[in-house]
Amino acid sequence: MIEMKYFVPGYILFYKNDGVLYIKSELLRNEIKITEPTLQEEFYVVQRNGCYELNTPLKKFLHQQEMLLSEEEIEQTLSKAKQLMKKIFFATIFVTEKCNFRCGYCFQSHVTTTMNSDILEKVVGYIEEQAQLHKIVHISWFGGEPTLCLDSIVHASAYIKLQQNKYRFKYEASMTTNGYLLNVDSFIKLYDAGIAHYQITLDGWNHDQTRKHVSGKPTLQIILNNLIAISKLPKEKYSFRITLRRNILDNDKDLEWYNYIYKIFGDDCRFIISVAPVHDWGGQSVHQLDLIQPDKLNRTIDIHLNYIDKIGMLRKKLTRDLFSGVCKASYPDSFVFRADGKIEKCSRCLDYKENRLGQVDLEKGVLFDKEINKQWTSSCLKQECLRCTEVLRCFNMVCRKTNIIDKADACYYQYLKNN
Repeated sequence: MIEMKYFVPGYILFYKNDGVLYIKSELLRNEIKITEPTLQEEFYVVQRNGCYELNTPLKKFLHQQEMLLSEEEIEQTLSKAKQLMKKIFFATIFVTEKCNFRCGYCFQSHVTTTMNSDILEKVVGYIEEQAQLHKIVHISWFGGEPTLCLDSIVHASAYIKLQQNKYRFKYEASMTTNGYLLNVDSFIKLYDAGIAHYQITLDGWNHDQTRKHVSGKPTLQIILNNLIAISKLPKEKYSFRITLRRNILDNDKDLEWYNYIYKIFGDDCRFIISVAPVHDWGGQSVHQLDLIQPDKLNRTIDIHLNYIDKIGMLRKKLTRDLFSGVCKASYPDSFVFRADGKIEKCSRCLDYKENRLGQVDLEKGVLFDKEINKQWTSSCLKQECLRCTEVLRCFNMVCRKTNIIDKADACYYQYLKNN
């Protein structure tokens, strides 16, 4: 007979307050309180070391509450939770791969391909089919620069939005744009079509060096003028979220930029800041930039984040929501639709053969290899994952590109420590 060991899963939180030990499951949301000191000490011992028998009233009770489980029981519980990923459909649509910018760290090849109406119609038709099978449908408009195809996006997004009443799903739509063409009239059209979340990169006072227009002209002031006009839209009518991302290099020391942004948008909770280091995401031009060295990364990022907090500007923060650390490419029903009709899995490793799923066929519709898709969505939990406090965030699926393309491990807990 194989001896079974019981553990306190990583998703069980506990803390002490006024002499009372509170134990709560992040997954099941049940909570217990322990006031007796000897029982508190027994819990601490079990939490540290596990146990081989449920031979005390406390251990039996913890097991009944699913707070003390065998490895097999934890895996079964997490497997059931993971099934919730099947209720969400993601589509990232490259409506064009043409771009009006030439950013120094861009990993894309800047081909001029634009999705024709026949391919887009097939993609939208597939989304409509999937909307009948999912609780949430999330569309990300990407590129290239998506606002170069504004009318196509507005038409497609408005159609998908209309299907909510028919199929009873929640529609969420976002756009990653450089903001250069996002004047207030264009924004209103997109917003009315259901696109309420945007990411726009403003690289501080270095912006006009790192994010030049294809003509070589500066771009910062035009984008700021667009955002200022958008910020004047009434909050009671326009509830959106614009994340102002700043990609920083090793020499980005000037924090005065955040004061400038705060003066413009600090009183508007619809605008938040995100700070990220420039990495080698691919391409050749990034090799000419002064990237932050790994040993300086945490310290450099912290300087920026601490200053943002100090002045009171809202910033993007990691959450403890279920699946919040899972890459979109890890979801079983998540697809990247390229402008030429290619179907891929991850938007960060375009044109890798391991990333290619299929093709949009103008007669047969969306065709993809289910076995390749399964490779991206299947990930085994390691034994250390079962006791990790971040297991509900990542399910060991924080970055399947790292696993499949780079042939390396990706750990969300380590990511949090290093970012």
